[in-house]
Amino acid sequence: MQVWLEGPIREAAVVYVNDKRAGSVWCPPYSVDVSRLLKSGPNKIRIEVANTAMNYMAGHSLPDYRLLNLRYGERFTPQDMDKIQPLPSGILGPVRLIAR
Repeated sequence: MQVWLEGPIREAAVVYVNDKRAGSVWCPPYSVDVSRLLKSGPNKIRIEVANTAMNYMAGHSLPDYRLLNLRYGERFTPQDMDKIQPLPSGILGPVRLIAR
């Protein structure tokens, strides 16, 4: 019997069971075989989820480019940075252990 950890993840995640790496997911079906790491009794499951660069930028103000512009000249102007909207990211629903 195999046991799979499944859950809707956006964008990528690394799964750990009992402090050992079980695997990584970055595309559907977002499932990891955790059979070899499970033990009898309580188990510790940790999921580290990565975000997108766009979501990072949406949550922060623009960098101060003054020093770069003084040294190299103004080579580009950031456009529409005030219109960036975060995309769904993270664990988007319940995470389940499924025996197959």
